[in-house]
Amino acid sequence: MSDPALPFNVRQVRIRMHHTDAMGAVYHGTYFPLFDEARTEVFRDLGYTWRDAVEGEGRAMVIVHVACDFKRPARMDDLVAIEVHVARLTRVRLAFRYTVTLAYSGALVATGEQTFVFLSTTTNRPTSVPPNLAACILGAPGFVAEAGPGDAPA
Repeated sequence: MSDPALPFNVRQVRIRMHHTDAMGAVYHGTYFPLFDEARTEVFRDLGYTWRDAVEGEGRAMVIVHVACDFKRPARMDDLVAIEVHVARLTRVRLAFRYTVTLAYSGALVATGEQTFVFLSTTTNRPTSVPPNLAACILGAPGFVAEAGPGDAPA
């Protein structure tokens, strides 16, 4: 469960030894699991789980793009805040934007992106964004960061 003092789309993570590299900074590849964890928990608090998508709506999320820009290192025992926004929601794609800051100072650590498409779990063919997931996103004020030409609810 999230900290009630934080916005619904922010998760805090304490950096542990297994997150870091030999130089004591968060290993670059660690950011992607941190993004996944934050996104998953935001959706859980909104009432939508992975099981809802796979079992309830017959869809699997497939990642087609990831990126991360590193601004400054986070180190062992730092508390980082990961802010999750839906960057784009179309009929067939769902993109997220992440902002990682040091929780106590607000200093920017990293920014990231992930884009997903969906496959039918019965045919293994591309399909639309799960309707209940799209409704969950659109029902959370301020969660969708921006809309562009051609963006439409799933």
